[in-house]
Amino acid sequence: MKFRGYGLLCALLVSADARAGVDKVYDPYVYQGEMEVEARGVHQFDDENAHKVKMGVGYGVNSAWFVEGYAIVEQETGSSSKVEAVELENKFQLTEQGQYAVDVGLLTELEKSIDEDVWEFKAGPLLQKQIRDWVATVNFFMEKKFGSDATDSKVEFLGAAQLKYRLSPSLEPAVEYYGDEETHAIGPVLLGKHRWGKVPVKWELGVLKGLNGDAADINFRWLLELEFY
Repeated sequence: MKFRGYGLLCALLVSADARAGVDKVYDPYVYQGEMEVEARGVHQFDDENAHKVKMGVGYGVNSAWFVEGYAIVEQETGSSSKVEAVELENKFQLTEQGQYAVDVGLLTELEKSIDEDVWEFKAGPLLQKQIRDWVATVNFFMEKKFGSDATDSKVEFLGAAQLKYRLSPSLEPAVEYYGDEETHAIGPVLLGKHRWGKVPVKWELGVLKGLNGDAADINFRWLLELEFY
């Protein structure tokens, strides 16, 4: 099976939607035996500030399957921080790197609210294309909520896109886009990887501007990830 890289990437960039808002752009790769400890957060600043932090531990079960569990902490203006949900994430690498015009993976997420009978399932492809020192990544998902306390059970279309320049392993500037049927945000991101002793440490910092009235004016996102083999 062959993928028409440019056409597919462009089509998904136009149609990508993300009800979950600014979060993270996933690459399609899995590394067997890798253990990962991750913390990442999104802080939205507008009339009603909101903060979300996800803390997780993951493991590369084999060369095609990576599984990770998260605790999700949220806080809004006037309320205290608390664990609102837990999440199980599975990433599958479907093609070898460079095998086709576009490298392809699949992500599934199952999230459960702590205080309510609300479940959220999300699934969709992870696509990446490298041209010299430029790397384009697109995530495109479908998401559905269910459970006795779920107020909206329709299927939503989600997604995100990133274009980065491989300046060096320790510094990669990028631009990211997140959006949905109601909200859209875009902005610069810096990514890098260093070593803390023998442990690779991956980091990401980004500031994204809301493009319409339903999006937060400023979205600050960060990620810190320790990798063990």
